[in-house]
Amino acid sequence: MDVHTRRLRHFVAVAETLHFTRAAESLYVSQQGLSRSITELEHDVGVPLLKRTTRAVELTDAGKAFLRSAREALAVLDAGVADAHRAHSRMSGVLRIGFFAASALELTPLIISEFRSRHPSVSPRIESYDLTDPSCGLRSGETDVAFLRLPIDLADLNSEVLFTEPLAIGMTNSHPLAAQKVVLLSDLQDQVISAPRTDDPRWRAFWTLRDLGVDDANLPRISRETATMDEELDNVAAGLTLSVSVPSMDRFAHRASLVYRTLGQVPGSTLCVGWRGQPTPLVQAFIAVSRKVRDEHRDLVARIESGNAD
Repeated sequence: MDVHTRRLRHFVAVAETLHFTRAAESLYVSQQGLSRSITELEHDVGVPLLKRTTRAVELTDAGKAFLRSAREALAVLDAGVADAHRAHSRMSGVLRIGFFAASALELTPLIISEFRSRHPSVSPRIESYDLTDPSCGLRSGETDVAFLRLPIDLADLNSEVLFTEPLAIGMTNSHPLAAQKVVLLSDLQDQVISAPRTDDPRWRAFWTLRDLGVDDANLPRISRETATMDEELDNVAAGLTLSVSVPSMDRFAHRASLVYRTLGQVPGSTLCVGWRGQPTPLVQAFIAVSRKVRDEHRDLVARIESGNAD
């Protein structure tokens, strides 16, 4: 049985006034339309709910029983609507989003657009960070949620993974390794790489290949630290270092003199939405939107994870 809420409200109005004309006026509907609505409700319920005569309207015993349930059902529904409005009213304010380099790549504008569409009363504020703070403001509390590349040494960090991108080595297009489609760790033994200038030991270890369980003697040497992505790319373009990077850098920070070659046989870089502790309703909403966009664009995610989203 599928009873329409409108018919329930019509029935309650008639039952409380026992007068079709007054009930129709209070509901701003025609008396004929109200009578038809009650008839349809009785058909849905399967029993007569009202006794109609030319002089009066009375509730049947079934109508009296149904009235109690109708009132309860409408009260629960109205309470639910009120709860929804209260929840929506809380979904307002400013959401501070930490952002690093290209962040979620092609997913970033899709996530931000979808979030703004779903929560127009919320103002997303993008906060950009450099290599010195891989937590993108979460550590200091400057941001509420952030696009992060794991691993990060941060207590009570929670995350929702969006994709894992392969690692790549950035180099000048004249470098001897540029002729290879895939670079192996053994190819880098005599090479020099830059390191991010950060206090996060896990982040630094990952982006200098020091977390692979390989003896440092068999790894590329670290020659200098860089605080920004532009500084790192300047060093690579000058031929001073190579960089441990990801293929998407060629799309989002393209330099004509640089190429990126996949680093084979090593774990990739995991991009996630991160937050600390118990998420607020705003953060929960952003996580939900991020998850939705990721799941709705699986083909795009697959291309990113293959190293080729073009």
